[in-house]
Amino acid sequence: MNNFGTTHYVPILRWKQAERTALSRLYENDSNNVTPLIEVVPDNFVRKAPKAPTVTLKMDDVINKIGWQISKCWGERPFYIDFSLVSADSLYQGRSHFLTLFSQYASTLRLSLIPVIAIGKDGKYLSAVLDAIRVHNQGACLRLTEEDIKRSTLAKEIDTLLSILQTSPEYVDLMVDFKNTQQNIPKFDGLCKILPNIDKWRNYVVAGGAFPEDLSGLKKNDIHRLPREEWTWWKEQATIKHTSRRLPLYSDYTIQYPRYRDRKGPMNYSASIRYTSENDWVIMRGESVFAENGPGTGQWPANAALLCQQQDYCGDNFSYGDSYIKEKSAAYDKPGSATTWLGAGINHHMTFVVRQLATLFAVSAAALS
Repeated sequence: MNNFGTTHYVPILRWKQAERTALSRLYENDSNNVTPLIEVVPDNFVRKAPKAPTVTLKMDDVINKIGWQISKCWGERPFYIDFSLVSADSLYQGRSHFLTLFSQYASTLRLSLIPVIAIGKDGKYLSAVLDAIRVHNQGACLRLTEEDIKRSTLAKEIDTLLSILQTSPEYVDLMVDFKNTQQNIPKFDGLCKILPNIDKWRNYVVAGGAFPEDLSGLKKNDIHRLPREEWTWWKEQATIKHTSRRLPLYSDYTIQYPRYRDRKGPMNYSASIRYTSENDWVIMRGESVFAENGPGTGQWPANAALLCQQQDYCGDNFSYGDSYIKEKSAAYDKPGSATTWLGAGINHHMTFVVRQLATLFAVSAAALS
């Protein structure tokens, strides 16, 4: 049941329009090697419209909306779902927990829901997770933080948690999420010594992210390269001879900052393009689209045309995102928006990582033969 191979990829996606587009437009051969971790965000619980007040939605409306969106974007493939970014108050309607009601509706849509749990969750949430496990029979995902794995009581707390959920490691995926990738995080062999029952978990995943919070520190109207530190850290250990007993699956935050920021008020953004390459992100840094007497949204097609001339560009047949870049490179009358460009970048990133993993392990296998 959902035992993934070494080339499987777990992108962490906040459930917004750009991410939904990116996920829904993956080519089938690539999507078969992806299980997304969907983070429900506060925006999912409201309706926003230009020049209109924000309206808080009823729980049933939110459940129907998210369920329908996942069904349309991902079908019946397995996915993780995490509610940790949403306030506890938003997850209750009388005595019913959002996850309990959502898992019931998701079952009618034939969705393959895997609830995410964490150390320290309250009893009502764990009860809702237990309901979801029973309804979907897909197990669960235990998501640990860097702080969690330093706890001297970690093994005992995990045992207690699994006991409450009436399950065992064989039916649970273990994720260690380091958020911002740093140089001093444990190596694979060190993690195997820290984590209890490392050989028993159904799947074992390590996540991290190195993309900056914003692009304000980069010179405008220039091309930049930012190192994909989470990828190089993972790849170096996955391909060298190491003593760890188990190789974790790869997970990242695509081209997004790993720590969620619930931004308020009007947004100011640059017409920039984020494009994943072998070990770097290529950043086509533009100016604010709102700058008075500035180039505005026309920067996107101009930057796209420049990107298509770079050796890093994979060609318009590589992914939906690459096709979008090529199309918009000549579409000054329809330049797109921050959302559509982010969606294209995320789609290209996920496609690139899936194929990067497949190539990496094919080369490694050939070297050992």
